[in-house]
Amino acid sequence: FFPLTRYIYRHADAVVVYGQHVKRYLIGEGVPADRIFVAAHAVENQVYRRQIPEEEKARLRHELNIRPDQKVILYLGRLEEVKGLPYLLKAFASVQRDDAVLVVAGTGSKRADLEQIAQEKGITEQVIFPGYIQPERTVSYYALAYVYVLPSITTPYFKEPWGLVMNEGAHYGLPLVCSDSVGAHGELVLDGVNGFVVPEQNSEALARALEKLLD
Repeated sequence: FFPLTRYIYRHADAVVVYGQHVKRYLIGEGVPADRIFVAAHAVENQVYRRQIPEEEKARLRHELNIRPDQKVILYLGRLEEVKGLPYLLKAFASVQRDDAVLVVAGTGSKRADLEQIAQEKGITEQVIFPGYIQPERTVSYYALAYVYVLPSITTPYFKEPWGLVMNEGAHYGLPLVCSDSVGAHGELVLDGVNGFVVPEQNSEALARALEKLLD
């Protein structure tokens, strides 16, 4: 928090932030609370309002080779260290459910590492890496999913500011599971209400959350 930035925020007539956690942070930096206004982070509602026909979901199931009886655990985003995906793969491996598959959609520098983890854990047949998904096609993935997971971790150079994928998944009524490193936790994702919040870098807690939802 650079001195010039701190000065600007402290003396601004109003500061608009995207979450209560940002407001708390600025208060801690000396910005008067009555000057901070929260505008909730949001996505374009109209884009995620499209109803997906059953035949469209069936085509996607066929394309991904997912059986009709299998529930889809979905991650959609960058395949990078900050997303904490090794913890998701290890959690899924420990769940040991034939009635579920894990779809890890997106591209990034960690894809080969993630595929290696899936192979080492013996879950290659239940983990699907479809690659990059065009934005207009993501709605079909959300509609097909049973639960959405964002297991981000804190690194020296990054902390998930919010996680707009949480908003996108919520549009399709999905239970949301995220780590406590995700900015949306405690505001959009309410533990035990519309999903679960688990400690970051904790595969065991993530596995328990998935088991509860799959059951």
